[in-house]
Amino acid sequence: MARRRRISSALHNFLSTYASRYSDYDGYWLFGMVIDHLDAVEIDLLHAAEESEESSPDGLLTRLAVEKFADQIKKAGLSISCLREAWLYITKPPVVTHGAVNGYLCAGHEVQFAARAVSDLGKTYEAAITAFVAPHNPLAERQSG
Repeated sequence: MARRRRISSALHNFLSTYASRYSDYDGYWLFGMVIDHLDAVEIDLLHAAEESEESSPDGLLTRLAVEKFADQIKKAGLSISCLREAWLYITKPPVVTHGAVNGYLCAGHEVQFAARAVSDLGKTYEAAITAFVAPHNPLAERQSG
């Protein structure tokens, strides 16, 4: 039972890793590439990998979520089999805000990333973070190597 409590920290670590700059598409931050058509997304973290189209930014959004979640569960010393279900919810509010992207003031959104997992014992775990996401702008962004 004590090991199941690691699910909570794995969810937090997953969200931090997933929403980070290391989630990129063609060297640019993935979320800037999809923010214009993203309103609300639900990803089944246990089963969505079979459905994702790898080559598109939208497919990568799903595939990276599944991979990074599985990685954090493993790093927590747990097995995916200890989960009944696991979901990622990405929500973009309609309100436009402004934030800095590499020193440039950009219009964007405070996007919420929320994860929910249910253990094989029926206990629910949740975590959420918010990140400022502006549409992709190659003048403001630096391409990673």
